[in-house]
Formats: sequence, C-alpha cells, structure tokens
Amino acid sequence: MNRKLRVLKLWLLKLRFMLLRFWTPGIRRKTLRIGAVILGVCIIGGSSFSFIQNRPAFLLADGQQLALVAGKSQVNKALEMAREELTAELGAVILGTSSELSWRSKGKSTVQPLKDEELVSILKERLAWVTNTWAIQIDEEPVLSLASEGEAQEVLESLQTFYFPQDSTQLKIEKSEFQEEVKIVLVQGLTQQLKTKNEAIEILTKGREKKAEHLVKKGESLWTIARDHDLTVAELREMNSSLKGTYLQPGDLLSLKKIEPLVTVVSTATFTVEEKVPYKIVYESDASLWHGQERVKEAGTNGVRKVTYRITLANDLELGRQIVAKKTLRESKPQVVRQGAKMIVASRGGGGNGALSWPARGKITCAYGTKRGKGIHTGIDIDGNRGDPVFAAGKGTVISAGWKGSYGNCVDIDHGQGLSTRYAHLNEIDVSAGQNVSAQSVVGKVGSTGHSTGSHLHFEVRVNGQYTNPLRYLD
Repeated sequence: MNRKLRVLKLWLLKLRFMLLRFWTPGIRRKTLRIGAVILGVCIIGGSSFSFIQNRPAFLLADGQQLALVAGKSQVNKALEMAREELTAELGAVILGTSSELSWRSKGKSTVQPLKDEELVSILKERLAWVTNTWAIQIDEEPVLSLASEGEAQEVLESLQTFYFPQDSTQLKIEKSEFQEEVKIVLVQGLTQQLKTKNEAIEILTKGREKKAEHLVKKGESLWTIARDHDLTVAELREMNSSLKGTYLQPGDLLSLKKIEPLVTVVSTATFTVEEKVPYKIVYESDASLWHGQERVKEAGTNGVRKVTYRITLANDLELGRQIVAKKTLRESKPQVVRQGAKMIVASRGGGGNGALSWPARGKITCAYGTKRGKGIHTGIDIDGNRGDPVFAAGKGTVISAGWKGSYGNCVDIDHGQGLSTRYAHLNEIDVSAGQNVSAQSVVGKVGSTGHSTGSHLHFEVRVNGQYTNPLRYLD
C-alpha cells in the first residue's frame, strides 16, 4: 500500500510541475482540486484494506456465520494452526479447506472477537478440510476412505480372518480372495469422511440394506417366504403393514428388506479347536422305582478332544468342512441312570370295569362330585410329589397338550368310542398334540400349575363329552 501511495504522490508532483509551467492560474486551481480528490480516494481505499486486515469483522464459511474475529491476519494464522493440528491428529496431510470464506462488517455489535485457540477449534470443527485419502473401491465404486494406504491394507487383511472362530488356534489361511473387484485407490476427500480401521471393518462386514420385492406363488405362505429370506414372520409383517390376516393370494406383491454384503470373502483355512465330547447315558432297570421314575446312579463327565478342521467360508456362510486331524485329550465317562421297573398295582378295589389303568400312584385326596363353591369336583385328585410320573390311563391319541387356564399344564387323550381323559396341574408335559400313546406311557410329571393348592394330579374321565366318575373305569 505504501509503495502505491509513493507512486501516486510522485505522479501528482509531476502533474503540478507541468501545470505551473504551461497552464493558466485558473486551470491550475481546478486540476489541483481533481488531484486532491484522486489522492483522497486512494487513501480511503488503503484504509479499507487496512480495516479488513486488522479490524474486527464477522467470519462466514459458505454463507454461514462462524464467529467475530480480530481480523484477516488472525484468521490466516488460525487456518494454518488448524491445518497443522488436523494433520497431526489424523495422520494425513491436510491440503486445505474447500469452504468459501467471506467477511461481514462488525457494525455496532458489542461481541468480543474470539481468542486464537477458540478460533482454531471452531475452524477445525466447522470447515470442510480436504486431504488425500485411501479409498477401498468395490467394483469401481468407492465405499469408504481411510487416512493411509497401510490402514486400508490392514482392513482388507483383517477381513480374511474375520469370519473364522475367534477361539481357534494355529489358524492358517490357505486361500482367500474377494468375489468382487476390490482395490485401494488414492482420492481427494474430506476429513469428515475418514473412517477408523474398526469402523471400516464394521461397515464392510455388516453390509447395507437393499429393498426388494417378492411375487407370491401358489402354495406359499408368510412362514415359507420368511424362512426362504432368513426373516421372521413378524419382520415380514412389519415390512408389509398393509397385510390383513395370514392368508396370501398368488400374485400378491410383498416388500422385502435384505442386508446385502458389500464384499464377499471366500476363504479356505485350517484351524484347531478344543471340543467337548458329550458323555453317553447308560440305563439300568431298577425294580425299587416306579415305572417312569429315574435316578442318576453315577454322574457322567464330558470328554475333551483337539480337532483340526479345514473349512471353506463365503463370509459367515459355511460352504464345507472336513476333519484333518483329531486327538483325544480326556475320555468321556458315561452317566449311569436307574430306570423304574415297578408297575402300579392294577386294582385298588374301586369296583371299576378296568377299561382304564391308574394314572398316578398316590391316594385320592378329593373325590369326584365333591362340592366346590358353586359347583362340584369334575374329577378325582390323586396325591403326588412334584416330578412324579403321570401315566396314560389307556392307549389313545393326544388331543391337546399345553396350558389350559385354571387347569394349568394339561394333557387330553382320546381313547376312542367317545372315551377321553384329562391330566391337569402338571409340572411338565412330555407329549404333544397328535401323538399316539400306549397305556402306562409317561405323559407328564405331577405338579401344581394353574388353580392348585399343592402338588397333585387332577384326573378326569369324559364319555361323549360328559363328565363321569373316573372310578367307574379304573381297575
């Protein structure tokens, strides 16, 4: 600026000399006044430049106000400090910022300019900083960027072992390749786009959501479609909120959301693991126990073996596995279990016709027809300890097996010719609906589920749907 003023003054002196020499006094006075105006404009322009350089003003980035600064010189200094700090923090050379900086006059604002360290912090956070990044490119599409080529290479190497068991020892990769075309390329990008090594591995292994559609075919159901696309029925319904009911029509169009892997790693490797060898169970007949009862005579212990596998994976999908070598480290010991062989006495002198056998071995604690509140007892209660076996009173087919209100865990058996039996308040159920059972086969365990005051079996007999006294049919 000072150089420009010196040149201007020199030019005016020359002009004055010429006027004094050749022009009339009137012309000289007018010309000198014009020269004074030109000099004043130049001085104001110089003062304006000095104001931007050294006076407070509002700093804007891409049109957004950032802060009141002491002047342009403070901003230039803070920009350089922010660039150096980011280079040290990220391990990548910061080339500059792509944000467009501009100024706005402070006006009458009473806000104080930021201190240098505060301005540096804001510039680091708010500006778009440009750097050279190393992008992992899949099928010509840049997917993510890292600060260095070494980090990008480590990410790809980590993917080779990511899907193998983490507790394996002596892992040896025999072959590993990507199905897609994967490259590491140098590109310019923003620091905000940089990923850490762990973030990059998570993105590449988690995949991305892809929307798809499924055209319903004849014979398909929500369950089969969900199964074929590795979904639950609830998830499928959530994706198709307009669905009403459970029935589908051929031609219906369902929306699907699939997680599509960004990259597929096909790897073959050998690895060694220690595995548990389950013990076997050996049964011994014991006439002192009731049929259906069991007692452990000798506890079993699992064995341990070391196995070397060769396994081929496509990401986490196992394509093949074979045992290369195995070695027993500890033999398993079988568990010896005593099984009851004593049968329930056929008759208790009840005077029944013997069509059914007794379902439990305890005494009757509440008879059929006993008054209970506003009703009568519709069966008989047979005393028992929790876990005692409950037997089918005769051959038949299980009608239902599950929870049934005040009956608790309950089993109903159809014996044919209109005769059915019910076993209620069970602690466990050992049969399922539709299963055929033989007389004296175990259907469950004595318990106290539902509306019950203690462990017992509630046993009912129905003929053509009508309650009847069980003692008429028991031995």
